[in-house]
Amino acid sequence: MKPKLTIAIPVYNSEKTIACSLKSALSQAYPLKEILVIDDNSTDRTVEIVKQFPVRLIENITNIGIGEQLAKLMEKAHGKYIVYLCGDDQFTNPYVSHDIVSIFDGTPDIGIIGRHYYQYMDGHEGAIMVCRDKNILTSSCNPSGMAFRKMEVAPNNDIFIEMPSIVAQYLPMWRWTMLEYDTIKARIHPGGNTGTKTSYYQGSQIANWVKLVGADFRFNMGFVQIKNRAAHLLWQEIKAAWTLTPGVRKEPAFYFWVAVAVFVPATILRPLANFYRHRITRHFNTIIKREDVCTS
Repeated sequence: MKPKLTIAIPVYNSEKTIACSLKSALSQAYPLKEILVIDDNSTDRTVEIVKQFPVRLIENITNIGIGEQLAKLMEKAHGKYIVYLCGDDQFTNPYVSHDIVSIFDGTPDIGIIGRHYYQYMDGHEGAIMVCRDKNILTSSCNPSGMAFRKMEVAPNNDIFIEMPSIVAQYLPMWRWTMLEYDTIKARIHPGGNTGTKTSYYQGSQIANWVKLVGADFRFNMGFVQIKNRAAHLLWQEIKAAWTLTPGVRKEPAFYFWVAVAVFVPATILRPLANFYRHRITRHFNTIIKREDVCTS
């Protein structure tokens, strides 16, 4: 029987996390589903591990980038509907796919379903950051959990707007809605996230966001992330924030986070950021469970 839903998984060098993500995808209770994995020319054991699971696998012969992967997954999916899951994330419960299909089946003019999600530290429980953004563009920076009716989309490999650029292509034609519980638990781990490698951190993510989302975009704490992942881009991003989002010049938080990113050595900043996330923020974040909201 033809699947109605495709769980679309882009992977790159995900040998440490992909088995957990695949088990999560396979545990989805909706029966008419397929699991489609596209490997972006991994250099580790990712493909070997994926082949141990009952999923459909496509292997790229070259590394095409996460934006190209997302579009290719949409193109190759057999399902009428597509929900994305990164190769280091998991669904929070077995009924996410059921809720997605129910909305699409029941509301023909909805083409995008967003969601809430939370991040957790690898090896630890509890949410260290939650995403409750009501803006479908800005909330889609993490591909996991984003669901669509299948249609042809143009890929965009510009850093950090790969998924929002797909959302932007839907908005003129479709309405959107949100699943207002945490459908995804997104893993934060030392190895980096799905689809990334050193060459990924090129160009200006702030410039990309402003172009797509608008000039009121706020980066601030992201300067710490840039310092930890791509320090060579730090001054470029500070300049981009100053020139493209002039409103930040009046915000004390902007100067605070710039100072932290510039003056605190990376050897201190990285463990400090992890300590802040695990020991402090997780005590202030609440996970929204499916049973906490009215979901049919």
